[in-house]
Amino acid sequence: MKLSVISLEYIFPGEEEVLCYFFEKGVEYVVMRKPQNIEKDIVHLINRIPSKYHNKIIIQDRFNLLKHFNFNGILLSKKSPKAPVLDKRFSKSVSCSRIEDVMRYQNFYHIFFGPVFNSVSKTIKPAFGDIALKEAKERNIINDKVIAVGGIDEHTIPEAKMFGFEHAAVLGSLWQNYPADNDKQALYARFDKLMELAL
Repeated sequence: MKLSVISLEYIFPGEEEVLCYFFEKGVEYVVMRKPQNIEKDIVHLINRIPSKYHNKIIIQDRFNLLKHFNFNGILLSKKSPKAPVLDKRFSKSVSCSRIEDVMRYQNFYHIFFGPVFNSVSKTIKPAFGDIALKEAKERNIINDKVIAVGGIDEHTIPEAKMFGFEHAAVLGSLWQNYPADNDKQALYARFDKLMELAL
């Protein structure tokens, strides 16, 4: 299984070092979403990340940054549901929470689908149960385009694999209280464990 990371909503000191650790250890993508920061600060953050990793970044909402960086592509969201005219080198992904939408969005590069499990970072319950997920797997609705989000942790990664997911994205179970706790080693240990389970 491939593993991606969803960034925190704000820039924190030393974030480029943390993201580089994830890249070096084989993360598939980092979804960069920074609604709490102005564009200039996001540009400064990305400039501190070696350009060899920029194609591992999927940008959410701040599509104007595509003019300046060689990102992998964009992620459409409720806030930014319409894609700009894209150069062919950029991928176009979408997020959704209904199985019907997964079927409708098969023309997208990736479909971030969830919450598949009880969300770690939000009080959101999954919108479907085991039966619906098993049926989606059998009908090949869950395929290599679909990325499981919501409640992805060391306990649910094996379940996600069982339901046919080949790719998952983590948020709350990885970041937890970082950077407030300032425990970078614990953060790296959590990431390493998740990567190990995903393999």
